[in-house]
Amino acid sequence: MVNLYDLTIGNYSVLRTISYPDFPGSQIETNAQVRAVKTSEWETNITINGTYHGPTDVVAVKDYQIIWTTDGKNILESGSAALELKSGGSVRQVWKSTITPERPFDKFPPGGELITISVSPLQVDGNKMSYKWEGTVKAQQK
Repeated sequence: MVNLYDLTIGNYSVLRTISYPDFPGSQIETNAQVRAVKTSEWETNITINGTYHGPTDVVAVKDYQIIWTTDGKNILESGSAALELKSGGSVRQVWKSTITPERPFDKFPPGGELITISVSPLQVDGNKMSYKWEGTVKAQQK
Protein backbone atom coordinates (compact mmCIF):
# COMPACT_ATOMS: atom_id res chain seq x y z
CA MET A 1 0.00 0.00 0.00
CA VAL A 2 1.18 3.48 -0.82
CA ASN A 3 -0.01 6.93 0.15
CA LEU A 4 -0.20 10.05 -1.97
CA TYR A 5 3.11 11.41 -0.69
CA ASP A 6 4.92 8.14 -1.54
CA LEU A 7 3.51 8.24 -5.07
CA THR A 8 4.13 11.92 -5.76
CA ILE A 9 6.82 13.09 -3.32
CA GLY A 10 4.27 15.82 -2.60
CA ASN A 11 4.15 17.35 -6.09
CA TYR A 12 0.95 16.82 -8.05
CA SER A 13 -2.16 18.42 -9.53
CA VAL A 14 -5.78 17.47 -8.84
CA LEU A 15 -8.86 18.08 -10.99
CA ARG A 16 -12.00 17.27 -8.97
CA THR A 17 -15.73 17.43 -9.68
CA ILE A 18 -17.94 17.38 -6.57
CA SER A 19 -21.69 16.83 -6.71
CA TYR A 20 -24.52 16.70 -4.18
CA PRO A 21 -27.13 14.09 -5.21
CA ASP A 22 -29.79 15.61 -2.92
CA PHE A 23 -29.38 19.03 -4.58
CA PRO A 24 -29.50 18.64 -8.39
CA GLY A 25 -27.68 21.42 -10.15
CA SER A 26 -25.16 21.76 -7.34
CA GLN A 27 -21.70 20.97 -8.66
CA ILE A 28 -18.28 22.30 -7.68
CA GLU A 29 -15.12 21.92 -9.74
CA THR A 30 -11.67 22.38 -8.25
CA ASN A 31 -8.24 22.59 -9.81
CA ALA A 32 -5.30 22.37 -7.39
CA GLN A 33 -1.54 22.35 -7.68
CA VAL A 34 0.31 20.92 -4.67
CA ARG A 35 4.03 21.32 -3.95
CA ALA A 36 6.00 19.83 -1.06
CA VAL A 37 7.75 22.63 0.81
CA LYS A 38 9.11 20.41 3.60
CA THR A 39 8.59 16.79 4.64
CA SER A 40 5.30 17.57 6.39
CA GLU A 41 4.37 20.90 4.81
CA TRP A 42 2.69 21.50 1.46
CA GLU A 43 1.80 24.61 -0.49
CA THR A 44 -1.50 24.37 -2.35
CA ASN A 45 -2.96 26.72 -4.94
CA ILE A 46 -6.59 25.94 -5.67
CA THR A 47 -9.24 27.38 -7.98
CA ILE A 48 -12.86 26.63 -7.10
CA ASN A 49 -15.81 27.17 -9.46
CA GLY A 50 -19.40 26.04 -9.49
CA THR A 51 -22.78 26.29 -7.85
CA TYR A 52 -24.11 24.95 -4.56
CA HIS A 53 -27.77 25.27 -3.51
CA GLY A 54 -27.75 23.27 -0.26
CA PRO A 55 -27.42 24.07 3.44
CA THR A 56 -24.22 25.70 4.66
CA ASP A 57 -24.25 24.85 8.38
CA VAL A 58 -21.79 21.96 8.02
CA VAL A 59 -20.20 21.00 11.36
CA ALA A 60 -18.67 17.57 10.67
CA VAL A 61 -17.75 15.06 7.99
CA LYS A 62 -18.74 11.39 8.36
CA ASP A 63 -18.37 8.22 6.29
CA TYR A 64 -15.47 9.65 4.24
CA GLN A 65 -14.26 7.01 1.81
CA ILE A 66 -12.27 7.08 -1.41
CA ILE A 67 -11.17 4.51 -3.94
CA TRP A 68 -8.02 4.97 -5.98
CA THR A 69 -7.28 3.23 -9.26
CA THR A 70 -4.80 4.19 -11.94
CA ASP A 71 -4.59 4.51 -15.70
CA GLY A 72 -0.79 4.18 -15.46
CA LYS A 73 -0.13 7.92 -15.51
CA ASN A 74 -2.81 9.34 -13.19
CA ILE A 75 -4.48 8.28 -9.97
CA LEU A 76 -8.23 8.12 -10.53
CA GLU A 77 -10.21 8.83 -7.38
CA SER A 78 -13.87 8.35 -6.59
CA GLY A 79 -15.13 9.36 -3.18
CA SER A 80 -18.07 10.10 -0.97
CA ALA A 81 -18.82 11.61 2.42
CA ALA A 82 -21.75 12.76 4.53
CA LEU A 83 -21.62 16.40 5.59
CA GLU A 84 -23.29 16.60 9.01
CA LEU A 85 -25.36 19.72 9.64
CA LYS A 86 -25.75 21.81 12.79
CA SER A 87 -29.48 21.96 12.06
CA GLY A 88 -29.66 18.14 11.95
CA GLY A 89 -29.47 15.70 9.08
CA SER A 90 -26.72 15.49 6.51
CA VAL A 91 -25.87 16.21 2.89
CA ARG A 92 -24.38 13.52 0.65
CA GLN A 93 -21.28 14.58 -1.26
CA VAL A 94 -19.69 12.52 -4.06
CA TRP A 95 -16.69 13.30 -6.23
CA LYS A 96 -14.43 12.12 -9.02
CA SER A 97 -10.83 13.29 -9.28
CA THR A 98 -7.83 12.92 -11.50
CA ILE A 99 -4.57 13.25 -9.56
CA THR A 100 -1.54 13.79 -11.80
CA PRO A 101 1.89 13.34 -10.17
CA GLU A 102 4.77 15.40 -11.56
CA ARG A 103 6.89 12.25 -11.80
CA PRO A 104 6.00 8.74 -13.00
CA PHE A 105 5.12 6.15 -10.36
CA ASP A 106 5.37 2.36 -10.40
CA LYS A 107 4.35 1.12 -6.92
CA PHE A 108 0.57 1.25 -7.29
CA PRO A 109 -1.37 -1.92 -6.33
CA PRO A 110 -2.97 -3.54 -9.43
CA GLY A 111 -6.44 -3.66 -7.81
CA GLY A 112 -6.30 -0.10 -6.48
CA GLU A 113 -6.69 1.10 -2.91
CA LEU A 114 -9.60 1.74 -0.57
CA ILE A 115 -9.03 4.64 1.82
CA THR A 116 -11.28 5.25 4.83
CA ILE A 117 -10.84 8.49 6.73
CA SER A 118 -12.14 9.65 10.09
CA VAL A 119 -12.54 13.43 10.38
CA SER A 120 -12.97 15.24 13.72
CA PRO A 121 -15.75 17.83 14.11
CA LEU A 122 -14.91 21.03 12.27
CA GLN A 123 -13.71 23.91 14.41
CA VAL A 124 -14.54 27.33 12.94
CA ASP A 125 -13.05 30.49 14.39
CA GLY A 126 -13.83 33.56 12.31
CA ASN A 127 -12.44 32.86 8.85
CA LYS A 128 -10.35 29.84 9.94
CA MET A 129 -11.41 26.22 9.99
CA SER A 130 -9.46 23.33 11.49
CA TYR A 131 -9.95 19.59 11.94
CA LYS A 132 -7.99 16.41 12.52
CA TRP A 133 -8.15 13.34 10.34
CA GLU A 134 -6.85 9.80 10.44
CA GLY A 135 -6.93 7.39 7.55
CA THR A 136 -6.55 3.71 6.74
CA VAL A 137 -5.33 2.52 3.33
CA LYS A 138 -6.01 -1.02 2.11
CA ALA A 139 -5.02 -2.61 -1.18
CA GLN A 140 -8.02 -3.85 -3.18
CA GLN A 141 -8.09 -7.30 -4.71
CA LYS A 142 -8.05 -7.24 -8.51
